[in-house]
Amino acid sequence: MSRSVAIVFAEDFSAQLEQLSFHTPVWLVDTPENRAAAEEAWQRAIEWPHISVTLFRRDDWQALLDQIALQKRPVDAIEIIGAPLTPVARTTLIGAGYERFEETANGFRVKR
Repeated sequence: MSRSVAIVFAEDFSAQLEQLSFHTPVWLVDTPENRAAAEEAWQRAIEWPHISVTLFRRDDWQALLDQIALQKRPVDAIEIIGAPLTPVARTTLIGAGYERFEETANGFRVKR
């Protein structure tokens, strides 16, 4: 079964988190604004258990991909919001098996 996730680097994604988290698991950079929105999402997850929001600290791409892989479900596509496609990100994502890259208005998408 294929699966996609969103990785959000935006410092304040609180206004958009509810809509995105209803459709896909979200990995959200840990800031005060994002933490408050994540706590609200965790409360919504009591009624809607498919909602999944995980906070992360700004780290290197490899560490983040390793954490996502620990979820033990294959991830075939990632939507990156609030970060550009840097050479380091591209190299790390290619090393993790992502081959197709598409820039978006808010970041980029990758697929296996």
